[in-house]
Amino acid sequence: MRPFHDWLDRVLDSGESVQDAPPHLAPAERTAVEARLRSAFDLHALDVAGPPVAFDPDTALRAATILARACWLLVGTEENESVALTLPPTEAPAANLSADVTLRFMPAVYRRARARDPDSPLVTELDRLLRAWPLSGVLADLDGAPTPPLDFGGHTGLQLLYAERLVATDRPGWIPPNGPARAWAERIFAERGTQLPVELPKGDARA
Repeated sequence: MRPFHDWLDRVLDSGESVQDAPPHLAPAERTAVEARLRSAFDLHALDVAGPPVAFDPDTALRAATILARACWLLVGTEENESVALTLPPTEAPAANLSADVTLRFMPAVYRRARARDPDSPLVTELDRLLRAWPLSGVLADLDGAPTPPLDFGGHTGLQLLYAERLVATDRPGWIPPNGPARAWAERIFAERGTQLPVELPKGDARA
């Protein structure tokens, strides 16, 4: 079994997951893995406007292990094996950005899982996880809406980052309903020469 930090390095450097056994973060590796995540976070945070965001090592580590497990489950599960991917959502800016270091790769896992079997328990679990962590989930091809508020603890930089990602997915259910996050979305869409998408009533269709 490859060391966890080897798997993490490859994911962060090239976006590839290579595993030959179920992922396991050994206690002896925790310090090195946390340092790698902190380094990736520091680089990631350079693109976030507004007040500096602190690194949340516990959330970053949990998100990384969840991504590793999701990648492994994508290969296949044993009978009666749990596919639970537990990461309780929070509005805290530090947790959202720290988790995003690795969760931003999760939409790719979701796409592959859905292409393989859209009704699988893994797809259902990934859908739930990505809706609970909308900063990363907005990158996924998900209809409906995220589950938590979209103000990210009032951090303007994360609201802006979310709006910039939202333009690419164009999902009406993911538009912030009001407040500063909504204003950022309106501004970014206007700068790109487009309007916020509108959710059509059921039964209607675009011309």
